[in-house]
Amino acid sequence: MDQTGMRRAAGEATPLPPAMKLLLAGLIASSFAVKLFVAWRFPNSSYPDVTMQYLEQAHRMLTGQGLVPWEYVVGARSWLTAGLIAPGMKLAALLGGGPDLRIMGAIAMCSLFSLTLIAPCFLWGWRFGGAVGAALCGAFAAYWFETVYYAGHPLQDSFGTYCLVPALYLAYPNGPATNLRRLFAAGLLFGLATAFRMQLGPLAALSAFWVGRLHPARYLALGLGGVIGLGVLGPLDFATFGVPFNSILQYVKYVGSSIGETETGNWGYVPWYNYPGWLVAFYSGAFPLLLLTGLIGARRLPLLLAVFLFNVALLMVVEMKSPRYMYPGIPLVLTLSGIGMAELTLRLWEGRVRTAWLAAGGIVFVAVMSGLLGAFSHFAPHWLVGRGTMLATRQVNAAPDACGLAIVPGSAWWLSGGYVSTAPRIPLYGAQATGAQAEAQSAAFNYAITTADAPSDPLPDLAPLGFARLACYGNGTRGDACVWHRPGACTPGAAPPLTASLPDWLEKPAAPSR
Repeated sequence: MDQTGMRRAAGEATPLPPAMKLLLAGLIASSFAVKLFVAWRFPNSSYPDVTMQYLEQAHRMLTGQGLVPWEYVVGARSWLTAGLIAPGMKLAALLGGGPDLRIMGAIAMCSLFSLTLIAPCFLWGWRFGGAVGAALCGAFAAYWFETVYYAGHPLQDSFGTYCLVPALYLAYPNGPATNLRRLFAAGLLFGLATAFRMQLGPLAALSAFWVGRLHPARYLALGLGGVIGLGVLGPLDFATFGVPFNSILQYVKYVGSSIGETETGNWGYVPWYNYPGWLVAFYSGAFPLLLLTGLIGARRLPLLLAVFLFNVALLMVVEMKSPRYMYPGIPLVLTLSGIGMAELTLRLWEGRVRTAWLAAGGIVFVAVMSGLLGAFSHFAPHWLVGRGTMLATRQVNAAPDACGLAIVPGSAWWLSGGYVSTAPRIPLYGAQATGAQAEAQSAAFNYAITTADAPSDPLPDLAPLGFARLACYGNGTRGDACVWHRPGACTPGAAPPLTASLPDWLEKPAAPSR
């Protein structure tokens, strides 16, 4: 092995030449543009949390109006994520943007934070694969379909990932870091990752043990940073809920025990093998390649594979499961695949093909593979879920005669676009299609959106109330969202405003949350 190969195998740090700095900047800028384009061109909301837990709460923070789900009634969800996307919504509002642009402002903030994944993955690739490794790993972090998808979904899972990956690079660039200031910064990010999503705490602990080993000073630096990072929830929860770390305490009390969920056979209760099944289905024909190259790369950075496997193992024993819970480990295994691909590429073509061409080809290969898998693999339906509700709400917002909008049935509030998606000039109501009060309440609105949890569920019929169905939009694995309209004016207050229903098992606090 020549001297260059030995440096790669050891992952030695070498300065980035100007061309590589330019490539990194190009990956960051183009990734941001791609994420914004995809979010605007393919609006979707696969998880009600995106709308109700974060977008709606950021809107409520800025305007005082919005649905209040039970998590915010008892304080089981911190304001950290909603607070970070609120500035983007505020800026869009100051520029005169309507609901769609305000939501895009929030997505832009989330996408900005998602860019923190690119530099660590790029630098890991640079250490172990030179320019080719940096290009491949950087492209995975910038363009991979899951990364693009979750950048458009403000979630605790995604924000936690944006802290976890840089923390791992600081603590484990090519092995355990020894610089205490570097480890302190890593601990700070590990703590923030846990503040966003407490389930990332075990991953941070595994990383700390792997890096700290028998060196007390390393644990001290990591621990001090971790306490400060996690500590942001203390004053934040006190200011918003009146109790320090209330979001952790209430989350453990309710979500940790899954109160109310198993009783109804609710979403997410699937067998343990769904996690490996999702990986195989999402990566489809590329799975063997990613597996092979990932194992090759794991020889260089075994901690990254250990964190991913540990995360999946923990998730398997939790009853409620979702693909998004795996996301914090996805950039790590893709980085390993990028390093493995670079190693194979250099063995086959180094010295025969210019390095610049190999790097450029790697970027194109990753981008094309990502696009094909995102569009045609088992992941593809994710882009359609919730899309119909967004398009239906946009149609109502664009109607100049709209003087009231009802979500029918009102119990489907969590499937709606909420107040954040509705033009402020249009009052939002919850109503029923049948019953003694249905006709009287229908005077409050001249537009309605009907929807259901599943495509097989029957949709309410508003024709007996004098409404005509204008259009129906597909919602993927949910029921269609149909827009109804009746001529005439509205009687404000004839129907109750749309509110979030609270579960019977909830222990409501004596005083409302702040």
